[in-house]
Amino acid sequence: MARILLIDDDGVVRDALEVFLTRDGHQVITAADGANGVQAFKQKSPDLVVLDRNLPVLTGSEVLKKIREISGTTPIVMLTGHDAPEDAEKYLRSGATAFLSKKNGLLNALNEVDRLLGVRRAAAAPAPPAAPVSGLKSKGLVLVADDDPGMAGAVSKFLVSYGYEVLQAEDGSRAIALARARRPDVVVLDIGMPGKDGVEVLRELVPQLPGTGFIMLSGNDDENIARACIKIGAFDYLTKPANLGTLESLVRACMETGGRP
Repeated sequence: MARILLIDDDGVVRDALEVFLTRDGHQVITAADGANGVQAFKQKSPDLVVLDRNLPVLTGSEVLKKIREISGTTPIVMLTGHDAPEDAEKYLRSGATAFLSKKNGLLNALNEVDRLLGVRRAAAAPAPPAAPVSGLKSKGLVLVADDDPGMAGAVSKFLVSYGYEVLQAEDGSRAIALARARRPDVVVLDIGMPGKDGVEVLRELVPQLPGTGFIMLSGNDDENIARACIKIGAFDYLTKPANLGTLESLVRACMETGGRP
C-alpha cells in the first residue's frame, strides 16, 4: 500500500489515524510539529500527507509551502479542528489537495485518503455501529464525555475498534443523563467541559454508580484537579493529548478491577 505522513500535534487524532491507516495496510510516519513534519517528508518521501492546520514550531500553512517547494504533486490533506469553510479556498490555492474539518469525524479523512490513493473502502467500513462489527460479544459499555467532537469521535472510534460498545456525550448534563440511563462500565470524562465540568459530573455520579469506573482526561493546566479526582473516586487520569493505546489499557484495567482505584 502507500507510505503516509501524519503531521498533527493532537496525539489522540494522530494515534487514531495511525491505527486505522496501519490496519488498512499503509506504512505510517508521524510527526507532532511542523519542523519535524518537513524533515520527515524530506527523509521518507511519502505518497500522501495528512497535515493539521494548527501546529507548533511551523504552522500548517508554512509546512504546506515547504512541502510544495519540494514536491508539487504529493497529495496533501489539510485538517482543521474548527469549522472554517472560508479558509478552504485559501489552502487549496496554496497547494492543498483537500481541506477537511475534524468536527466531521475522522472517517471523512480516511475516505479522502482512500479516494486520493485510488482505494475502494469496503461498504461495511464506514462509521462504526454501537456494537463491534466482528459480531463478538462487546467487551463492555464505555461512555465518552467530551465537548470536542473531534476528540470524542477519535476516542470512540478507537474503542469500538477494540470491541467496546461506546456512547458519546457532548456536555456534563448529557453525560449524567446517559450514565444514569445506561449505567456504563467505564466513563471517560473530560475535565474541562462547559456547564457542568468533569469534576462536578464525577462528584454526582460516583455515589450513584458504584459499579462504574471513571477515567479523567485533563489539559496540562488541570493535572492538580485530575489528582484530586482520584480522591473523589476516579480510577485514573490521562493528560491530553492522550495516547489511545494507553487509554484502552486503562479502560480494560478499570473494568477488570471493578472501576475503583
